[in-house]
Amino acid sequence: METIHISEPELNCLELFRIALSENTNEERLRAINVMRHEVVSLGLENFPIKAGKNAPEFVHWVAETSIERQQAAHEFSEIAHRYNTRNERRLNIAEHVGKLVWDSIQWQEFKGLHVAGGILEQVRTIAKQEGIQGARDKDVLSRTWMTYRGVVHLGMAMDYCEDNPGKGLEVLDVAEKFRLGLSQGFPKQTRKPYMLEDEQFSFI
Repeated sequence: METIHISEPELNCLELFRIALSENTNEERLRAINVMRHEVVSLGLENFPIKAGKNAPEFVHWVAETSIERQQAAHEFSEIAHRYNTRNERRLNIAEHVGKLVWDSIQWQEFKGLHVAGGILEQVRTIAKQEGIQGARDKDVLSRTWMTYRGVVHLGMAMDYCEDNPGKGLEVLDVAEKFRLGLSQGFPKQTRKPYMLEDEQFSFI
């Protein structure tokens, strides 16, 4: 499991980290998260009062020293964003929807299977066919999408849940951790293999 520490400024930019999670492998996601950290810094620099404060000279020096690294990260960010906008967003959305159905199945004590007849993936395929949703109508494609993203769907699930329940005073990362634990501890009936494998998971704290 990969543990990702999120700073206070980064809490305001969680959508960037969700974009990073849309990459195909955990190695690529870790690299993308590093890129997003640079993007958060760049966004903050636009509003930072450089002339203010006793540490301003040191800060200006740090900005100059790291400018090339930020420029390289900005280039990588544009490539990640392009992949997200053209393909990966749709795939991540589909996987997060599957994750929500898995969560509901756990809460209702149904513990539905994913790949069995009448299971969760078949349920998603039926809806996708009815609504013409690309990327979720073919069982093999849908299965690969879930397998690719199942270890990271909980962040987007939590962001959606908190957006839908603004009056509850919820913290996104706390909700994400609750989802992660539920998906990693629950498993379909007649199996002992959890919905989310430990070595695939990202934990955000």
